[in-house]
Amino acid sequence: MLSIGYRLWVEKDGVPLFGPGLYELLFLVKIKGSLHSAAKELRMSYRAAWGMVREHEKRIGISLLEKGRHGRTGAHLTKEGIKVLKLYEEITSRVSRLISSGEINAILRSMEELSDSDES
Repeated sequence: MLSIGYRLWVEKDGVPLFGPGLYELLFLVKIKGSLHSAAKELRMSYRAAWGMVREHEKRIGISLLEKGRHGRTGAHLTKEGIKVLKLYEEITSRVSRLISSGEINAILRSMEELSDSDES
């Protein structure tokens, strides 16, 4: 049975602003309260995780993450960071619903029938 796989990101003028990698990192920060713990779970260095956040903050033009006092009390998402996570979740949810809709499934069945008829 055919299915559609995809990776979804938001970009501006061809520059990625937000996608699944940053989403996963920030989501884990939200749950764990720590960039270090989130990075560790994703098997990336703290430095790479912090660099990813800062680079995307520059691109988007808003702060996504705040470190705790003196960097010792974890990290948390800013109000804007929480909002961006929610908006990205909404986008991915709607795209998933579209992909699983009857119209897309009908197209996939047609493609599957073509490949089945070629095998005969």
